[in-house]
Amino acid sequence: MYLVTLFASLLIFSAVTFTFLNSRYFSLFHPFTFYSLFHGLVFVIRPLLSQWLHYELVYQVYEFTPSIEDKITVIVAANLGFLAFGFFSMRQGAIEMRFARDPLLTAERNRLARFFVWVLVVCGPIAAWSLQSNFVAASNYAVLDTLATDRATGVIYNTKGSGYFYEAQMMLVTLTAVLAWLFRFRLISLIPLFVFVIYRAATGGRGPFVTALIATGLLYLFDQRRRFPTLKMLATLAAAGLMFTAVGQDRGQSVRALLGEQVDSRRSGENDLRFMEGMDFANMEFFEFIVYVVPQRSHTYGYFNDVLQLFTEPVPRALWPGKPFGAPFERIRMYDYGFPVGYTRSLPGEGWYSLGWLGVVIWCGLWGYGLGAIYRKFVESEQNAFQVAAYMVFLPIMIVAYRDGLIVTVFRQGIFFMAPILLWIAITRFFNVPLARDIRTLLARKQRREALLALPAPDASSAAVRSAPDPDRHLPPAVRRRRQALRASEPGQPV
Repeated sequence: MYLVTLFASLLIFSAVTFTFLNSRYFSLFHPFTFYSLFHGLVFVIRPLLSQWLHYELVYQVYEFTPSIEDKITVIVAANLGFLAFGFFSMRQGAIEMRFARDPLLTAERNRLARFFVWVLVVCGPIAAWSLQSNFVAASNYAVLDTLATDRATGVIYNTKGSGYFYEAQMMLVTLTAVLAWLFRFRLISLIPLFVFVIYRAATGGRGPFVTALIATGLLYLFDQRRRFPTLKMLATLAAAGLMFTAVGQDRGQSVRALLGEQVDSRRSGENDLRFMEGMDFANMEFFEFIVYVVPQRSHTYGYFNDVLQLFTEPVPRALWPGKPFGAPFERIRMYDYGFPVGYTRSLPGEGWYSLGWLGVVIWCGLWGYGLGAIYRKFVESEQNAFQVAAYMVFLPIMIVAYRDGLIVTVFRQGIFFMAPILLWIAITRFFNVPLARDIRTLLARKQRREALLALPAPDASSAAVRSAPDPDRHLPPAVRRRRQALRASEPGQPV
């Protein structure tokens, strides 16, 4: 029965994606494209590989064994979430991708590029210092001394320093991608991106450099007015995927060795794992653990309590010693039922955790509706430099957000991804830099003024006749109409 469910899932995914690919709304800029890639990889392809190759790693680590009913529930719920996300994202995002073609916007981008240098001067050193600190910690294996895991919730938190400084390196995603776009992807403008990718890979972290590559690729496609990636871009993404896998296996040791850093030969990583067996793609097993616990053993749901973490997340732990780990008022302690270290819920998993089947539809539908609305707003916008940079940097965040399933993930990464763009806007306003819409308004006013000046001057005699008082204005209306008709019948008489 489970095998039948897997093939039915493959058929549903194939039918939906075929319909989407053949619609005029398909493009790499649509949020449903990224969710389709995520769902197809972790809930369609990988379950088939897991069934064929008998993956057991996560079950052994998490100390649980799902029943056949639980495994079927996960596949059906994941497809329900996929359909809900697709329906609502297309309901709001049923609009063809548009590329603004305006010389004023091109001139605006060239004008604003000079002021982005100030953003690099302010944000660059902070982000680079954060990245260098992570690189040194990874080289000395000191990162374990600054992070701890709460045993009740499994949340990893900082014991030394500030989490804001640790995450400040995320600003390099925006800085390197936008810099390459503003300077037309010349080789010299791509050097900071290459340096960031190498150094970030050397720390053992992979998500940020993949996000930077995708954001740069989206900006390149937009610059070339292409809805689909080229063969060169696909080859680059394939190389990034191989690098992602290699970095995951040894946590960046090979990259650090290339940079001359000494590595610990005792750390073997995950080299003995089979293809895609690692926890990077194990959302299926994570979801199975959620179904295993909620509500069968917890006897309750989360009821979307995780949304409250948006209000507690911004407060530094140094200012709030008793700050909750994860969401406040947590109802379910997942570590009471196993050892789910490093698990992420995904969108359908978070929906199930919050309210079961109904939660899957609500949560995935809300995400699809919201992201579809954001996509529509961008397509219908002026598409100035700020809007393009913000959307192309925002869209890759969804890769991690779909995997985590939590709205706080968008906030946690978004504040650092958007900080350089917000500073860029503030600097240009401080110097009163004219934008394309300002120049367009001035040109419209000038054209109206010239049109008024080009109108012929009014005839003085006709103006005098029109301005003369009506001699019959005090007469009854019927009499006044008869007199006006009589004057109209006599040539040369004013009406």
